[in-house]
Amino acid sequence: MNREELLRVESVSLTDAGGAACGDVSFSMTRGENLVIFGPEDSGAEVVCPLIAGTVISFDGEIFFKGRSVESYDYVERHNYRKELGYLQKNYGLINNMSVEENIELPLRYHSRLSSGEIGSLVNRLIGELGLEHCRALRPVSLSGSETLRTAYCRSIALDPDLLLIEHALEGQCLLNSRQFLRALGRWCQRDDRSVIIVTYEPGPFVDFSDRFIMLYEGNIVFSGSRGDFLARQNDYLDQYMRSSLDGPMKVR
Repeated sequence: MNREELLRVESVSLTDAGGAACGDVSFSMTRGENLVIFGPEDSGAEVVCPLIAGTVISFDGEIFFKGRSVESYDYVERHNYRKELGYLQKNYGLINNMSVEENIELPLRYHSRLSSGEIGSLVNRLIGELGLEHCRALRPVSLSGSETLRTAYCRSIALDPDLLLIEHALEGQCLLNSRQFLRALGRWCQRDDRSVIIVTYEPGPFVDFSDRFIMLYEGNIVFSGSRGDFLARQNDYLDQYMRSSLDGPMKVR
């Protein structure tokens, strides 16, 4: 079955103000496909989600979504495009003066035509599925790391996005406490009508529910392959990275 091409990143290059960079990076993904992008610090992986989400707009190359260049969108189309993306940012980005429940409701209040009752039912379901009932009235400052992660995840999927961006979600997280998040993400990744891009330093926890893996180093793709290719490690860059070794083609700063 030929699946719809959902996203295509074509010859994208940039250097941002913080020095993060990527050079001539190209990849595509079809609807239903799940992709892990990883690499060491300053590999260029850190700019992938901001580029796709449109928070970085000055770059060379083009990004296509459902066959159209994102750059060609007018104001309304850009607004609608962002509704089709879910974005779990690396610092989670919760609103400090809102409760867990209000944070999850936020995209639904602004970007859907659901009634208050429908929003309440959807938020209740997400809170139940992610085990947040006990803290639904708390503000972010009172949450543990895993509760913050699960709240941000609920907010990122509230609009049922076509493409979900997950950015360094497990950084600083206890792997045991993050199991609920991983289990929920695994269920989401089983859907054949939705796609996920996961950017991480640790691809291992996402192996079971990801289809393809891309590794970046110094802004360039040095490995791209299937789950089987990833597990086989027949690539010097990938093998060095997964062994966390100082010996190999990559220089460790």
